[in-house]
Amino acid sequence: QQRRMKTSQYASCPQLEEEQKDPPTLEAQGIHQLTIKYDSYQGLLRRRVSSVGESDVTTSDETSASGGTEEDSDGQDRLQVTERERLQVETFFKGLKTQVFVCGSLANLYLGSTSSDGQWELSHTGIPVVILDMGETRSRRRRRIQLLLAERGTCFTLWQDTIDNLSSYRVAGEAFHTLHMSVDHSRLAGLSFDCPGSAADLWTHLERLMADPHNISLSVPGRRKPKRGPKPASLPNKSQISQPCCFQHITSVEAGDKDRYISLRSLVSVVRESAVDKQASPL
Repeated sequence: QQRRMKTSQYASCPQLEEEQKDPPTLEAQGIHQLTIKYDSYQGLLRRRVSSVGESDVTTSDETSASGGTEEDSDGQDRLQVTERERLQVETFFKGLKTQVFVCGSLANLYLGSTSSDGQWELSHTGIPVVILDMGETRSRRRRRIQLLLAERGTCFTLWQDTIDNLSSYRVAGEAFHTLHMSVDHSRLAGLSFDCPGSAADLWTHLERLMADPHNISLSVPGRRKPKRGPKPASLPNKSQISQPCCFQHITSVEAGDKDRYISLRSLVSVVRESAVDKQASPL
């Protein structure tokens, strides 16, 4: 009976308090607030700065009133980048001695600084692209890795930066990556991906590229200059070159699309202002 009383006594004791965890850092708090504010797909309005028009954005009330399930699936499909769109972006940026990797989902670009205490400002929305320039051409002799944001539909560059040994590109969250700007390392850039799987694929590709010191502007001791190869053969005459064959038109942009794409709105306004200035200037 005494043993039972002791057992009940110990069983009725309150549980030991868990060890207090360290308070989250300012950067973690900023990422948490950013995720709650912008990346919640359940009933919040998805704010898009570019790549979609005003008619493409629907609120949660409209979604629930129209049926719910089909609208949600259509919204998720819009956030995914199709194979045709990936081919379109890859064709747009691919060139001689370059390797192009196109992300499989859209991403929001946020800008901040090391002194802003985890505060981020939404800048653009587009398709993340990683370009490895081998630097083996006459016009591009510097080997480098470029990370850019392409506009959906036009493939125009909304933002770009070079990843070097001081970029400190890292995974700050499940679908949030951060890096330091190459021009000013006190400035930060953050990419919030719509699909965590696509974010992991991009990180795996970047990690493999950054493992090579030549890609991030690091010098390697004991490197010998490559020997000169044989003299290249002379180029054929223009009369021997045929017309373009197997041509496929995959990107089309018209003046009427300026209300849909932010790049066209800024570009058309600049062109019009320059045309007006030319007409107003005396000969």
